Amino acid sequence: MDLRSAVGKGTKLSSLIQGWSLNGIATVMSGEPFSVRSGVRTSNNSHESRADILGPKPEVKLADVPGIIGPVYFRNVSGFAIPAPGSAGAGRNIFTAPGYWNVDLGVTRLFTLTERLKLQFRAEMFNALNHPNLDNPRDASSGSASYRSTLFGQTCCATVAPSSTQSIVDTGESARVIQFALKLRF
Repeated sequence: MDLRSAVGKGTKLSSLIQGWSLNGIATVMSGEPFSVRSGVRTSNNSHESRADILGPKPEVKLADVPGIIGPVYFRNVSGFAIPAPGSAGAGRNIFTAPGYWNVDLGVTRLFTLTERLKLQFRAEMFNALNHPNLDNPRDASSGSASYRSTLFGQTCCATVAPSSTQSIVDTGESARVIQFALKLRF
């Protein structure tokens, strides 16, 4: 049994329910690689060396730490050390930040006003589920990828804006954006 026969073809209820279109885009990406920096120039004094790792490689996991606003990638710095003079430290990009995902949704309906006149209604939601995607520590607005920094591994206080919102706001908007539109076709 289809919806038209359940509500009765030609009834006011069926004319409200029929004709809607739903579209969406889901974006899912793995996290970006990054390196933990040592905060010193041990290799050749031309760049900051990567940190050495003590013991097993620390896990990248978002966690809340008392006294710090926003989540951090590493709870403490005890797994990192300054590399020996002349050394570049641990491998490049051996850590992976958390992934990114986003859902954009749209709903449209075309209303026939006359034979030549039609009205289209649109509702579009960018980041429809209002999911925060946090920045990689090397790009975070107030964080740092240097383990000697007081801001090490912090992700506060900006989230990454989905590229789809840049058509609405030039710089993009990381929170949910909802827009409505009417278009008269003749």
